[in-house]
Amino acid sequence: MRTSINVVARANVYSANEIVRIFYEVVSDVGLNVTELAEIQPTIEKGLRAWLAMRKLEAAYLEVFDPVTQVVRCRTDLNIRYTSETNERHRTDIDRVKTATSSLGRYPGCKYRVVVSLADGAPDVGGWDTTTLGSVDHLTQRDVGDVIDTAAVQSRMFTWS
Repeated sequence: MRTSINVVARANVYSANEIVRIFYEVVSDVGLNVTELAEIQPTIEKGLRAWLAMRKLEAAYLEVFDPVTQVVRCRTDLNIRYTSETNERHRTDIDRVKTATSSLGRYPGCKYRVVVSLADGAPDVGGWDTTTLGSVDHLTQRDVGDVIDTAAVQSRMFTWS
């Protein structure tokens, strides 16, 4: 039992870290300043780790938008699946991520934000507020495939541009 709990705990921490790492790739590849992400990283990680541990995180999104019109220019979705495996592994297909993010385009002057969708019963975490995602009806979705694979959490990535 103790080994299983440790495997899950490590998988949750790893997954939270990798979600943030993927978002850094996106921000950098679309030509935006990663400093803003670094400043809010502790808050993002706190929320992701809490919600992953409680199996309440459904998806994490990085939304790039025009600050004047509020129109979404591109978005990266990381959909979460929970597993109950006991074979410890920690893999991220960063090459797949980089290939996908390199084709999103460049958006100088845009802003970005991290948004999550949560299952019912998810606890409030300081620094996070309720919001809604911007519309991506005008964008094209691409299925990047599975990018994070651990014993407890897997994530499939989609991009919109």
